[in-house]
Amino acid sequence: MKRLLTIVAIILCAYHTRAQQISPGALYAATGSGSANGVSVSWVLGSLNTFSDLSVLPVKLIRFEGKVNAAGLAELHWITAEETNNLGFEIQKSQDGKNWELLGWVDGAVDSKTEKNYNYVDQEFVTTSYYRLRQVDLDDSYTYSKIICIIPEKESLDRFYVYPNPSRENKVQVQMPERTQNLTLFDQLGNKLGQFDNPGTKYMITLPHPGSFMLQIDTPVGSKTTKLIFH
Repeated sequence: MKRLLTIVAIILCAYHTRAQQISPGALYAATGSGSANGVSVSWVLGSLNTFSDLSVLPVKLIRFEGKVNAAGLAELHWITAEETNNLGFEIQKSQDGKNWELLGWVDGAVDSKTEKNYNYVDQEFVTTSYYRLRQVDLDDSYTYSKIICIIPEKESLDRFYVYPNPSRENKVQVQMPERTQNLTLFDQLGNKLGQFDNPGTKYMITLPHPGSFMLQIDTPVGSKTTKLIFH
């Protein structure tokens, strides 16, 4: 019995030693978030490695943002802190955030330990668009950034307002951003009084009686509600 226990102990010790030598797979990635010019973005770049096949982080991206420039075009800007085997960046664009197409390409620095700035201007920017980066290594492996959205001024929800407000007349003019899908009128209790599909950028509403009302617009960018008073 004593000899049997000794054999079992040796086997368990050998198993434990072997188990300690096994290294699990590791996820190498850089992540971050930030905002600028009304655009917020979170991002992640990295590579998935299994067991002993570990690689150096290809790109450390510390900023990716976008804005509408003075010419009314979408301008993308991103910064890397360091790069390893980075062939470059493929810029991809989408109208719905789901279906993507190639927009352009920017060469990377290949190997760099210093901060690098990159810019790209979308010359075909005419409506709300989504953008992401596809970072490509020298060996053709790649990773994606997260998505940012850039909204032209003509489609901004800030273009939604009513005048006069308060009003002493039962007719009011509603100004809306382009691509407004519908305009809805509610009473102060939240009951729907009317819905107007594809109202354009200007619409005249006739109010049923004095009181407080709520007007809501729905657009591809989002929804917005404003209060309206008729004395």
